[in-house]
Parts: sequence; C-alpha cells; structure tokens
Amino acid sequence: MSKGTILYVGGFELPDKNAAAHRVLSNGKVIRELGYDVVFVDIDKTLKFDEDISTTYRNIQGFDCWSIPYPEKVNEWLSFLTSIRFINKIENKYKDIKAIIAYNYPSIALYNLKKYSAKHNIKILADCTEWYSTKGTNLLFMIIKGIDSFLRMRVIQKRLDGLIVISSYLENYYKSNRNILRVPPLVDINEEKWNVYQSNIPYDKLKFVYSGSPGKNKDKINKLVEVLYSLKEYTNYEFKIIGLTIDGYLDYYPEHKEMLQALGNRIVFLGRLSHQKSIEELKQSDFSIFIRERNRLTNAGFPTKFVESTSCGIPVITTKASDLEMYMWDGFNGFYLTEDISESVSKIKDILQLTKDEVSKLKINCVNSSAFNFENYVGKFDNFFKKIM
Repeated sequence: MSKGTILYVGGFELPDKNAAAHRVLSNGKVIRELGYDVVFVDIDKTLKFDEDISTTYRNIQGFDCWSIPYPEKVNEWLSFLTSIRFINKIENKYKDIKAIIAYNYPSIALYNLKKYSAKHNIKILADCTEWYSTKGTNLLFMIIKGIDSFLRMRVIQKRLDGLIVISSYLENYYKSNRNILRVPPLVDINEEKWNVYQSNIPYDKLKFVYSGSPGKNKDKINKLVEVLYSLKEYTNYEFKIIGLTIDGYLDYYPEHKEMLQALGNRIVFLGRLSHQKSIEELKQSDFSIFIRERNRLTNAGFPTKFVESTSCGIPVITTKASDLEMYMWDGFNGFYLTEDISESVSKIKDILQLTKDEVSKLKINCVNSSAFNFENYVGKFDNFFKKIM
C-alpha cells in the first residue's frame, strides 16, 4: 500500500535532457523504494506557453510526469518565476499528496508553494544543487537573478520542512536546519547504459573526453587547450569535446584559433550529442577531463560528469572542487590538476606517458566503486522522511 504521493517539481527536463533530470530520477527511485508514489512536474521547451498541463502526461521509468512550458517572453518569465497555477490541476489527480520537493525553485514561486503546502497540510522540501553566480551576466539579469538567489538560498529555504543538498558546502551552510540530507548525484547502476564492459577498444593513443556546456564561468576548457598547446610535441592522444562546436568555442576564446590549428586533429569538437551517445563516447575513452575554479559556484555544486564517468569505469582528470576528495584519490581512480598552468602541464605530461596497463588499473579501480548507486541511499532517505513526516 502506498504511503502517499510526493510531487517533485523544477527545471529538469525528463528523461535525460539535463543533469537535473538524472538527479531527480535517481532520487525518485530511492523515494519509491520507501513506498511513496513519486510524480514529476518538469519543463518542456517544445510546449507553447498557454499549453494545458493536463495534456502533457507521460510515463517515464514507471513515474507519472507532467510538464509546464519553458518561458521565452518577459511576461512568460514573470509568470514562471512567481506562479504555481499548475498545482491546481495536479492536486485534482492525486488526493494523497504528502510532500512537495522543489528543485532549485525560483524564490517567489517557492514561497507560494510554501504557503500552499501550509494551507493543505503538505510538507515542503527543497532539493538544492547550486548556488548560482551572476558573474558575466547583463545588469538586468544580474539584479533579478541576484535577488532571486538571495531570497531562495538565504531566506526561504531556511524555513522549509527539509532540505536535500548536493554538497557538504551546502550542508554546512544549512547546518542549523533541523532536517537536512546530503545526497550527491546518484545513478541506477542496473541500467544498461552503465555497463562498463567494453571489448575490442584499440589502444593506439590516449583518449580524453569532455562533455558539457562550459560557458565561461564553470568548466575551463580554455585552460586544457593551453596546457595541451604547451605540450604540442606530444601526438599520442585525442581529446574529444562534446557539447560545443569549434565555432562555439572560438566565440568564447577567439585568441585560441592558432592554438587549435597547431594541435590539429588531436582536438575534435563533436557538438551537442544525445545523453546516450555522450555515454557511449565516454565509455570508449581512457579519461574524462575538466577543470573548474574553486569558488562558491563549484563548491556548492557537485560535478555530475564525475559520477557518470566513474560509473562507466572511466577515471577522471580534474581540479579539487566540491566534495571530490571524498570519492577520488590521486593516482587511484583519477588525477588532480591545479589551476596553475605550469603544474598542470607537468601532470598532463606524466599522464601522456602512462602505459596501457597503468590506465587499465585506474579503470578497474573505478569499476570497483559503487558510491553513487541509488540503492545505497535508501536508508538515509528513510531516516530523513521519517523525521519530516
């Protein structure tokens, strides 16, 4: 018998169009193991803004899922950031709603969800995975996003019934809250896509891969290009970049045009790929690689690409940020770089001289890790929900 329904709402695009979708699906599987029915309300960029949510039903991995349209115009954004009208249609379909989990939800809409929950004797929780930065944005966006982030992070989320956070940084920030649960990105290791056994992969050169949407404030692909350019005498590798075209990269870093020309086909831009194809490329690689600065943005979050890589049995080359040092040990299941270019050049130079057996050992150490399997978190979620309910 079901314990009731949990609504999970936010800016995720199910089933796999962004990292948020993978997180909430895995969390939903844990909650389902506890005996609750989990219902998702995501966003869909293909819907017209006046689309009736009642027409959007889908079943995804056994979960009911409904969608609201993604805003484009100013008036649509104002509605999106403040309105919770969708809840009136959803509540008529599920009479036993016990809790609402709001994923990185806009502050005013979150406040309205809080009022709605109090009125209907429903618990209101937040799933918090980011502390957004306004660096490099235009003035209007900076003001709106800055106010929204301040209200959500520093005021409203502190007054909810419980918090699910992605990092120890956020766990420490909200430590005075009664009910808090730290959960890194999780995976369902039983899904076929995480099958790590690959055969007949030629080892003619080291294969690095980056997958993501870097922008200029998060993953520093430009630093990697500069490091590889400093080692341009080495030709025994290939670096595939997923999520960005060469033109897109040069829009960010036009000064790197000559570097890319000098490196030639050692760097390959694949543009946007489906998540499934990205995983396939990852499993055909020797290392996943990304560089992040250590700041509030990166420390508050947790890199999903690290979880996906190690779950595929692929070691990671990255910088120390967030909680990575809890799960990755230099020379065991990956390598740490620093933000210092000269130190990173030396480290990459050593990596380029690894033997096939040395790389295989690193991969085996990843395969033996199941730290992010959702089943390992059932007990923690159970304790969390028992306190709240």
